[in-house]
Amino acid sequence: MHITLLGATGPTGQQVLTQALERGHTVTVLVRDPSRLPQRDDSRVTVITGDATVAGDVTRAVGRGPVISALGPGKDFKSTLATRAVAAVLPAMAASEADRLVWLSALGAGSSSQQQSVIQGTASKMLMSRLMADKGVADDDLAASDVDCTIALPVMLTNGPHTGTYKTFDADTHAGRVGGRISRADVADFLLAAATAERPAPRRVILTH
Repeated sequence: MHITLLGATGPTGQQVLTQALERGHTVTVLVRDPSRLPQRDDSRVTVITGDATVAGDVTRAVGRGPVISALGPGKDFKSTLATRAVAAVLPAMAASEADRLVWLSALGAGSSSQQQSVIQGTASKMLMSRLMADKGVADDDLAASDVDCTIALPVMLTNGPHTGTYKTFDADTHAGRVGGRISRADVADFLLAAATAERPAPRRVILTH
């Protein structure tokens, strides 16, 4: 299968790209700086230089098949990357033959803050309230669109190994709070599974170990 990947140079995006190639997929990546992409010379990877917050750039990258966004703000806890990227991705999806979007968000974004553990929820409010609010607006815009979309809401991320033993909960039906941690490698596993499955995953999915 051919996949379009946004955020390929980030820590989770690298996990997605590595696992996608291991599973025999080909991948188009949209990156601002190709020199930061370790797989830039791999024949299975098509590199498009551009910005995921610019609709024209995203449109150039997106083709047939699923799109995975592993975009992240790094250490910028006041980032508005999520809403700016959604504003570019939605028209690009509409103009393409892409059939599914899998979007990396975070548990604590928008209304999902009510499903965070008390400790992680308190930390999010203290350190990342603006970032989580922006992610929440982006998630709501995606959920309200006509795009076949799965929004991944992982708990705290780690650089641990790929285990494949993580848990998933439908965020729209799950009652109670969720805490814990999950490795970026396992988040990548879910993003790929949701993108390539015959049946779409629930609209919003909480991920934890």
